[in-house]
Amino acid sequence: MYPVNKINLIREIFSSGYRSLGGHGFRTFLTLLGISIGILTITGILTLVESLQYTVTKNLSSLGNTVIFVHNWPWKDNSSDWHRYFNRPKVSFKDYEMVKQNLGDVEGVSYQLRASAQTLKYESNSLTGVDVLAVTFDYGNLYNLEIQEGRYFSPVETESGRSVCIMGMDVAEALLGEPPYEGSDIFFKGRRLKVIGVTKRQGKALFGSSVDEQIFIPYSLAAKWFNLNSRRLEKLITIKAKTHDDVGRVEGEVIGLMRKVRALKPHTEDNFSINKQEMLMNQIGEFFKFFAIAGWFISIFSILVGGFGIGNIMYASVKERTFEIGLMKAVGATSGFVLFQFLVEAVLLCLAGGLLGMATLWLLAVLAQQWINTTGTDFTIVLGPANVMIGVGISVGIGVIFG
Repeated sequence: MYPVNKINLIREIFSSGYRSLGGHGFRTFLTLLGISIGILTITGILTLVESLQYTVTKNLSSLGNTVIFVHNWPWKDNSSDWHRYFNRPKVSFKDYEMVKQNLGDVEGVSYQLRASAQTLKYESNSLTGVDVLAVTFDYGNLYNLEIQEGRYFSPVETESGRSVCIMGMDVAEALLGEPPYEGSDIFFKGRRLKVIGVTKRQGKALFGSSVDEQIFIPYSLAAKWFNLNSRRLEKLITIKAKTHDDVGRVEGEVIGLMRKVRALKPHTEDNFSINKQEMLMNQIGEFFKFFAIAGWFISIFSILVGGFGIGNIMYASVKERTFEIGLMKAVGATSGFVLFQFLVEAVLLCLAGGLLGMATLWLLAVLAQQWINTTGTDFTIVLGPANVMIGVGISVGIGVIFG
């Protein structure tokens, strides 16, 4: 009989808590609302941080972990000495040729020049704000440039600098209208360019410009049409090692070759930077840590509001049920039993508020993802099980502490 009585007793505790909360509907609703807003806020911020981190990591990992970038800027916090990096010479085609011709066994080496905010024309249409990338032949393989219509550059086209281009899908649709696009003639800097290919749609980039918003031309053509000494042109050398184990060797060789081509003396500091994706990911990881801490700090105020609401409602509940507590004590209930009964009420209220907050977050996440998909932005909302467990844990913790 004892186990049955114990089960009935526990059932009665939960039933009593439910009746008590239901008997003060408006007060219960306000407290539940405060808890749900607090849980929604903190789990929402954690979800946003996790989603940003997932999307950025996915985009940065698209090239793999065997890629090295040579640039005048290092991928780190350079706010204190930015002028030193700004005044460095940008990587040149001569640097690229030295590296490519003398580097050991690698997957490929490419050179790119970026001219931002350019204007293209086609018949009576004009399109501004386009990024023009002048690239060498290996660029397509290293950056996994996928062609939907037409083809990629041939080695002859890239070496001779023929007036051909490959367009991103957004540029093609905005400038040329309806497909097919291959074979169209556009004008850039008053000169004719023949479209030989259009890339597959990749979606808007979270940071920087997307492939969809760019056009590509052979570097040798840009050497004829641009002032290569202009500081406005961004230049980059990309090297891809065959395996991750080769990255250290390749990095050492690149440093030696760059110092040689720039005639740097033994004790002279490098006037270039060797960058790897993990360097940028570490910087972004530090930013996300700071963002998460700030989110916790902001959310704690919402949680405190809900917690004090729990404290007030439980204080009022105890005052209103003094007679009931006296009867329970008279028939042998211990203080611990009475405390447990009121804690059950507090935890039930907080758990209900937490579940309401997380259900609201799930609904908002679904609606937001649908809207993001319609914009073509490459961003994935990640509502991980860890965040759900954190929400449940915080809900129970608030009920216990403030109850």
